[in-house]
Amino acid sequence: MDYLRSYKNIYDQNIILMFKGELTFDLVTAMIGTLEERLEELEENRKVKKKFYNVATECIQNLYYHLDEVNADDMKVSSYDSNSALIMISARKRFYSLQTGNYIPSSKTKEIQKRLDDINAVDADELRALYKKVLAEQEFSDKGTGGLGFIDIARKTGGQKLRYKFQPVTDKVSYFTFQIRLPRLEA
Repeated sequence: MDYLRSYKNIYDQNIILMFKGELTFDLVTAMIGTLEERLEELEENRKVKKKFYNVATECIQNLYYHLDEVNADDMKVSSYDSNSALIMISARKRFYSLQTGNYIPSSKTKEIQKRLDDINAVDADELRALYKKVLAEQEFSDKGTGGLGFIDIARKTGGQKLRYKFQPVTDKVSYFTFQIRLPRLEA
């Protein structure tokens, strides 16, 4: 009967999309398409729908672009597990919630934590200025990113803090959990 409890929990959470496994380009494309369809059904406010779709797309693409940074040998697990990601998107009455999880090199945790803490420490005006500064100064990586993703997500979530956690897996690998909330009701 545990499966009934799990089903009820998923139903009560109003989960739009839930995935755990290895991400491929085709799967990312399909997930983004499914998300767009589900948001069309759920959200009447066009502005909220567009913001959340853009934020969720950025988060899903980030997972895919950074999966290859972890070496399976460092984890002592299969390459499938090292390329595994978690995505859970739910619609609550007052907000949308998106949570992702993926393995990252432990050597990157301090850099990511500093970036997220710096973003969480500023107000909306300072965030706009930071976005413009990074856009003007940053060189783009070989993955096409310039470090703007977290800033852009924070800008679109309307002042909600970016939540995160790092859990050590081995001395070389950590599990990075990232969560955002986007209000469904526009002020």
